[in-house]
Amino acid sequence: MSTIVSATLRGTRDAVSARGLATLGAGLVGAVFLLQVLLPLLEVAEGRQWESPLAVIVQGSVVGLTYGLLSVGLVLVYRSNRIINFAHGQIGAFGAAIFAMLVQRYSVPYLLALPLALALSAGAAALTEAAVIRRLRSAPPIMSIVATIGVGQFLVLFAFAINNLGTIGGYPSPDFLPQFSVGALLVTPSYFAMLVFAPLAVLAVGVFLKRSRYGLAVRAAAANPDAAQMTGVFASRMSMLVWALAGTLAGFSAILTGPTRITQSADSFGPGLLLVALTGAVLARMQSLPLAMAWGIVLGVVEQLLLWNYNDAGLVQMIFFVIILLGLLLQRNNVTGRMEEKGSWAAVSGIRPLPASIRAVPAVRWMAPGLTAAFFAALLCVPLVASNALSTQLTGVIAVVIVGLSVGIVTGLCGQLSLGQFALAGVGAVVSYQVSMHSGNFFLSFAYAGAAAAVVSVLIGLPAVRVKGLLLTVSTLAFAIVMPSYLLSRDALLGTSPDPGKPKVFGRALETGHSYYFVAVAVLLVALLLARNVRSGGLGRRFVAVRDNEDAARAFTVPATAVKLQGLAIAGFIAGLAGAMFGHSLNSLNSAAFSTSLSINAVVLTVIGGLGLLAGPLLGAFVVMGVTFLPLDSAGLAASSLGQLLIILYLPRGLGGLVVPVRDRLATHLARRAGVDVEAAFSAELGFSENGSRGSGHLPERLTPPPVVTGSRPLLTVTGLRKSFGGVRAVRGVDLEVRSGEILGLIGPNGAGKTTTFELVAGFTTPDEGRVVFDGHDVTRLSPEARGRRGLIRSFQDAGLFSTLTVLECVELALERVYPTSLTASLLALPGPERRKRERAEAILDWMGLARYRSSQIQELSTGTRRITEIACLVALEPTMLLLDEPSSGVAQKESEALARLIVKLKDELGLTLVIIEHDIPMIMSLSDRVVCMADGEVIAVGTPDQVRHDPAVVEAYLGGSVTAIERSGASPRAARSADTTTTAVLPVVTGRGSGPDPEPDRPTLIESATS
Repeated sequence: MSTIVSATLRGTRDAVSARGLATLGAGLVGAVFLLQVLLPLLEVAEGRQWESPLAVIVQGSVVGLTYGLLSVGLVLVYRSNRIINFAHGQIGAFGAAIFAMLVQRYSVPYLLALPLALALSAGAAALTEAAVIRRLRSAPPIMSIVATIGVGQFLVLFAFAINNLGTIGGYPSPDFLPQFSVGALLVTPSYFAMLVFAPLAVLAVGVFLKRSRYGLAVRAAAANPDAAQMTGVFASRMSMLVWALAGTLAGFSAILTGPTRITQSADSFGPGLLLVALTGAVLARMQSLPLAMAWGIVLGVVEQLLLWNYNDAGLVQMIFFVIILLGLLLQRNNVTGRMEEKGSWAAVSGIRPLPASIRAVPAVRWMAPGLTAAFFAALLCVPLVASNALSTQLTGVIAVVIVGLSVGIVTGLCGQLSLGQFALAGVGAVVSYQVSMHSGNFFLSFAYAGAAAAVVSVLIGLPAVRVKGLLLTVSTLAFAIVMPSYLLSRDALLGTSPDPGKPKVFGRALETGHSYYFVAVAVLLVALLLARNVRSGGLGRRFVAVRDNEDAARAFTVPATAVKLQGLAIAGFIAGLAGAMFGHSLNSLNSAAFSTSLSINAVVLTVIGGLGLLAGPLLGAFVVMGVTFLPLDSAGLAASSLGQLLIILYLPRGLGGLVVPVRDRLATHLARRAGVDVEAAFSAELGFSENGSRGSGHLPERLTPPPVVTGSRPLLTVTGLRKSFGGVRAVRGVDLEVRSGEILGLIGPNGAGKTTTFELVAGFTTPDEGRVVFDGHDVTRLSPEARGRRGLIRSFQDAGLFSTLTVLECVELALERVYPTSLTASLLALPGPERRKRERAEAILDWMGLARYRSSQIQELSTGTRRITEIACLVALEPTMLLLDEPSSGVAQKESEALARLIVKLKDELGLTLVIIEHDIPMIMSLSDRVVCMADGEVIAVGTPDQVRHDPAVVEAYLGGSVTAIERSGASPRAARSADTTTTAVLPVVTGRGSGPDPEPDRPTLIESATS
């Protein structure tokens, strides 16, 4: 097995490498430069002297070893599951609490209690993986990260309920180890244990991963789970083993550092400690264990020297925040689209749209607005029964709910987990205080607060969103920590807890909790309207598309990074409004009001309420914020955290998932009373109607193309294209020329470099060498979006599209090239632009015979229907050239014949030029004007189908020495083109939910429609 697993690992980076050592050296040089050059210059400017005592450096190295252990554990989990374990420190705290209890309360010897406690930490981590992470494997990774937050909160509260981390009588220390001095530093037995055993622990893990049979299996499962599974490696078991190793390291670190901590609290192993560990992991690029350990040591030295010279823990966290941003800026995006997870957002998507005939019923149409009006009427009545103090508390809850609405945008729609939204609210509070103090205009101060928070949100998010993955979580958590600990404590921002002042209405200040409560309700209404407009318009569609399938969205000319930044800006603006409102409700504005825990609570309540729902934060607030009104001890809080965790695990759609069946029953009841055939409406939208539309048969007016003369000029010229991935040369000097109006077939065995060539031509991968010229312009360095806007459009083999968008929404998204969404129009919900786009999309669906599927989500469609939907989207993009990647993949053979006829008709009627990758040799040979064959990254034959069909190199390399495979009876699409000049729409094969054979053979199929 080891031989097979080693082959699976070919091309992956070893745990210890020369490159890693070189990076470590560069990092150490950078740290020395920072500490010995830049900071002393600042000290000189202030008339002070920078000091670097040897004892402090040694102490920093010792402390840094424990940071390195934590960083190594984070890297292990990230490499295995691609998530950040926010329970990492608390898992260690749990083991440390058990260890202290065994030694102090039950007098178990230190060396006997140590392995027991480490085993418990490992078990807690392994149980987290098995019961939490594995259960959420079909949900987005964001859900797993939020679940680990819940696990961490439960574990630390449970640990405190069992034993207060051994604070009584001091934490147990390894007194049997030696004690000595290094200059002024006393190396206690605890320090000695860190100094000796921490590096040994990391070395043991490194040797285990690199040399042992199980270590090879762990690395194989992390590098390629599917390939590892084929070799007999169970990825789930290897993942549990990794979590157990990480839990052991966390427990070991907590036990070693226990005696050095003056006090023990839940925060001792919370976000502050996690920030240091995350900094080391980010600098190690979340990949290298030795680098994570080494950077942990460097950070420990930096921390101790800063504390020695400044004695300001907030400054230390601020420096780490800056280091994280710089580390993210220097990272390159090394995750390709084919490695990216797609489709998991369907597990937490919002409410499925009702069929159009049911939505048209007036009572159904006014159902949501009516409930909203009733909710706000109830809110306005609260001051009638609540005290001033309770009204003030509820104002704070409303502030968290508004911040939750911003989380719903950046996380629920954009798919980026932000843990710093309440810190952005702090930005809004500071700006609103400063503006109102100088201008006296509170309305203006709220606007400035939202704008400032939007700018800060973009600045802290930009380094992270450049890279695929969830690294925005790291930068926003760091910001959530440094905002209250450092920034808000600066005299220049707030001074000494000032009175922020209250707004005035008609000359009267809203001084009481009752009067100011109405300001909170008004801001909540504004935030809800903004969030609603974003979700229901073109912006929300763009956000969801990038979230569901970033590469496909870019192929549809949607600028992914710009869209993410738009989402961050809008979410930041809403958070800034919440901060301004919350800040003015306080009697004194201080950093304690914007603690890190509030940012985390905003995320948790949004997830519990439902990420896919506008009202999710409102529902979640009853569970999360309601606990703050109850007198609970540690055991009660632990039970509450466990309850929230269970909701995340068993209701991934949140509490809103329980609301959907109620909505459906109510809507269907109202529709039946209005005379609507509900069963027929649902079956028609799901594709089970036997009398579906075959389409209009006429091209929408704008799509009527100018005549194209086949072969009149080269539309695409590719010269000397080369691309290597590590030691694998995927493309080796490919030259292509595609003439305007022709169909060029691209064939070759698996691994020939066809898809990589497509990615190079479409801009998804940057070539090492070569040029791509399209329509007379050099587009080699242009992004996929820029090439798409010029008319060079590609499709993808899986036809995945966007799992949670409907068919109509997908076509509307494709129209972004022709009718781009306006930010202002979308935020203000102006109906004109969206109405024109919808009418256009409806016309294309009618023409393609897809009208009855307009409200069906992509995840519900069969493979054949998704293919036709994808073609409808490509038609909407109005391309000049289409790059089709295996369009017949997943389609039955007879259906692929009809698909070929459809491609020919679209090419003729729309004046397209096509390049098609296809493994169906009979199809591509009958379809193409010319064929290019590739093998081993090189072009081995170019010519007409007959020439390539009989080329000896092609026959030998691709067809195994026989041309039998390409001989098949039946008319070719080329013959069908001349025999049938009429235009008919396409009725796709639809099975309702999922792919598979058509359960209704009597209904018209793709074949009948394409040949009619």
